[in-house]
Parts: sequence; structure tokens; C-alpha cells
Amino acid sequence: MKCNLLVTTFKYKESDASDELSQLLDMLGDKVPSIEITSISGIILANTRLDPLQIVENCREMVRNEPWRFRYVLRIIPLEKICRTEIIEIHNAVKQLCPKIGQHETFMVMIEKRHTKLRSKEIISTVTSDIDRKVNLDNPNWIILIQIVDRLAGVSILRSNQIFSSVKEKISLQ
Repeated sequence: MKCNLLVTTFKYKESDASDELSQLLDMLGDKVPSIEITSISGIILANTRLDPLQIVENCREMVRNEPWRFRYVLRIIPLEKICRTEIIEIHNAVKQLCPKIGQHETFMVMIEKRHTKLRSKEIISTVTSDIDRKVNLDNPNWIILIQIVDRLAGVSILRSNQIFSSVKEKISLQ
């Protein structure tokens, strides 16, 4: 499946979250997104014609104005590259996105694995082997985010504020 968003929800609430996501994307201008409930509890993949990074911003604004719209969607994570869950392919995807990281900027690698035998340590050592930037695990400029869902891997290089969490946004309103 072609996808550019990974969405998380509560276990057994995938159908409700899928409907909610469809409504949200419709409100933002995509009337026909492709949404797939995966075989992994709490994980939905979506493909939208909208800019995934703009969706994060729009959802953040929506929570401020209409927090009740987010009951089931927990996180919305933009995916910039999709590949098979093989270290070489993940490494190639990271290499293609790495020019985003400026010469004097820092990064960290964050991996969320579901239904794979790949080891995080092996993935991290491989994907960072070509990156000549400083690592900062506390406050990086960029996050190299690797989302593994069974045989599919999504790769993004994002700022920390480019991942949407409805829970964190609602807490920030209080």
C-alpha cells in the first residue's frame, strides 16, 4: 500500500479511528483518502493527497478550537519514504532524506517496531554509518523516525513538533 501517514489509536478502536481520520481529512480537503486498518492492533496506515506535515499543523489547530473532534486518533505521524522492512532499503531511504539535516545541526534516531525481528541496534548502526552530523539524544534538531509495521517501513526526518499527538495537545490546553 502506498501511504504517507501512520495513525495510532486505542486497541480495538481502529474502526472508530479510521472513521474519525476520514472525517478529519475530509474537513481538511481530501474527500477520498486511502485508509487501511492494519493487522496490528492500534495501527492505521493512510494515503492522502494533502501534505502530511500540513495535516499535523492543521490537526494541532483543530485541537485548540474543537478538541472533541479527537476521540480515537492518538497520533498522526508523517511518512516521507516507504520501503520494505530490510536494513539496506531503510538505510537507502534515510540517505535520500538526510540532506535535510544541516551541517551544524543534530539528530537522533527513533525506531518503533511492530512484528519484525530486526534489531534496533543493528538498524541504528547501519542508517547512521554515513551521517556526519552530531547526535543529540536530549534535544535534537531533527528526528530520524523509522516506523516498522510488519514488512513495511516508513521513514521520515522530522522536527519534534512535526509529529501530532492529540493527548499532548489536549494537555497543553489546560
